[in-house]
Amino acid sequence: MSSVTIIWTMAATVCVTLGAIHLLLWCQNRDKIERLFFCAMSWLNAWMVFDELAAMKADSPEFYGWILRWNQVPVLLLFIAIAFFMRVHLRAGRWWLAGIAIAVRGITLVFNFAVPPNVNFREITGVEIIPFLGDHVALPVGVPNPMMVVAQFALLLILAYVVDAAITVWRRGERRRAVLTGGSFAFFVSLGTLQSALCFWQVLKIPPGAGIFFVGIIALIAFDLSLEAKRAAALEVELKDTRASRQKEVAHLGRVATFGEISVSLAHEMNQPLGIILTNAHAAQRLLAKETPDLAEVKEILNDIVSENHRASEVIQRMRALLRRGETCREEVDLNEVIRDVTQLLRNELMRRQVTLNPKLMAPLPMVSADRIQLQQVLLNLILNACEAMAANEPATRRLEVVSTSNGPTVSMELRDAGPGLPVETEQIFQPFYTTKEHGLGMGLAICRSIVSAHQGQLWAESPAGGGAIFHMVIPAKEAVA
Repeated sequence: MSSVTIIWTMAATVCVTLGAIHLLLWCQNRDKIERLFFCAMSWLNAWMVFDELAAMKADSPEFYGWILRWNQVPVLLLFIAIAFFMRVHLRAGRWWLAGIAIAVRGITLVFNFAVPPNVNFREITGVEIIPFLGDHVALPVGVPNPMMVVAQFALLLILAYVVDAAITVWRRGERRRAVLTGGSFAFFVSLGTLQSALCFWQVLKIPPGAGIFFVGIIALIAFDLSLEAKRAAALEVELKDTRASRQKEVAHLGRVATFGEISVSLAHEMNQPLGIILTNAHAAQRLLAKETPDLAEVKEILNDIVSENHRASEVIQRMRALLRRGETCREEVDLNEVIRDVTQLLRNELMRRQVTLNPKLMAPLPMVSADRIQLQQVLLNLILNACEAMAANEPATRRLEVVSTSNGPTVSMELRDAGPGLPVETEQIFQPFYTTKEHGLGMGLAICRSIVSAHQGQLWAESPAGGGAIFHMVIPAKEAVA
């Protein structure tokens, strides 16, 4: 295979490959329409390169003229692809200038087919074989067509369109894009146009190679598009990290706000064991002050002190766990234990609000892979919401039921209250900033749903016909996730 064939075939292959890559990228993201126009530019230039190769291998003036005539078709289509690509990619350029360039090139295409052999020559009398790049190629010999000036003028117009767009982008501050796209286009088109013109006017004894020069444009624009894709991917990762960080912060603030609501009950929860410890300590002091203290009773008092100390410590640990910041910590969790921990934490709050909690827990439940604290936050929020919904009820009717079940691949929890029910559009209550509370932020249920979704589960609500509300939470069991 000759060196010319290898070089021109490789150039066409590069264009076809880059075009195919960006066509696939466009199929993945249809919003990036510039990739589709880039694909068109690449494939049209590959067409031109193959035409140039065929012309260099021509063995008759008739075949050479036929190649030059049909080469005008991809040139016109390339003008159109360039105009749209620059407009979409650079978001600049005067449409009227591109329109005139396309119109002038269209006129030359009509003339090209109307007057044989083509727009470049009035007559091709023969082909001359010359040495080129270690090979032998054919050059046309004939009478140049003055109409060729019009075609070259159209090239200058499209060049002016691109330069104008590049200047606008430069002034906008996007200098890298202006240089890579606009600058490369201006440089290689100028070289290709000059080289082809000198060849067709028979000033230089070299074959026309505008398609080869345009490969440089394709390569640099592909590089520019790749940089843009890399920046977009990095920005997407950064946005995801920022969003995740914000969600964690909002969830933490939600827990803090919830503790603000139950602070009175928590203070009472702590005062009870502390009061018992103090009373027992005073009793032990009195017993030890006697001449013959009852050591058995003192031992029993000390056991009570230790027991109440453990009780206070558990309350503090629950509070610290729920209020802590940090990364999500997945572990094997028993949903029944989560329910028991939360109900124990809210015991005094439920008594203060005169709400009767009736747990119906299926045992044993399959384990779930979850963040225990986040599940506690969900249940804590749902129970407090239910208590507020029943605030207007008679104390005897303030009943709350928590039910846990499993059907094998999933673990479910239902929370049923006896309140007035939910809005008709139950999905509305899960929207951020939607609230029926006078001083509510409307983020509690939205946070709960995001937590359950992060556990590959679902959280939804319904209003049964008999009144009240039911909240359903379903998350996959650990075995199902595995």
